[in-house]
Amino acid sequence: MSRLLYVEGTVDRTCTQSHITYSFHIPQPTDTIRILFSYTPKLLEDQEQAREIIEESMSKYGYDEPGHSPDLWKKYMPLQNLLTLSVDDPLRHRGNAHRPEMQQEHWLGSSTASPGFLAGDNPAGMWRITVSLHAVVTETLVYQIHVLGEEATYA
Repeated sequence: MSRLLYVEGTVDRTCTQSHITYSFHIPQPTDTIRILFSYTPKLLEDQEQAREIIEESMSKYGYDEPGHSPDLWKKYMPLQNLLTLSVDDPLRHRGNAHRPEMQQEHWLGSSTASPGFLAGDNPAGMWRITVSLHAVVTETLVYQIHVLGEEATYA
């Protein structure tokens, strides 16, 4: 098993609805690509900050019209961070992981792949992995991506 990429990053609320792309090189075709992805924290624990963010969004998208309950914002609690991954090999898009879990493990192999990804050969060349920051609601958020290459074992 070889390490192909390891990155850590810290983002804040200004990064919401943006993308961060990393490139990594695979020197020779690899049987399986494993991706370990994690981020923390998941929830915005401060209710007052959550209320402000939700009410601002409700105003922006027209949910604050007269007649709505002043406690309508509570319907959208708890407020959560949401980051997702997408992967491209040197030749094509291999898929996306749109999952809410803070710790995720994905794999891409020649005959199987994690849900959301395409199975197929893992060619040598420059690969890309993109973190989509759909929602960063906490002051800061820390993430890690660890990409490993596994060669086939033959008996």
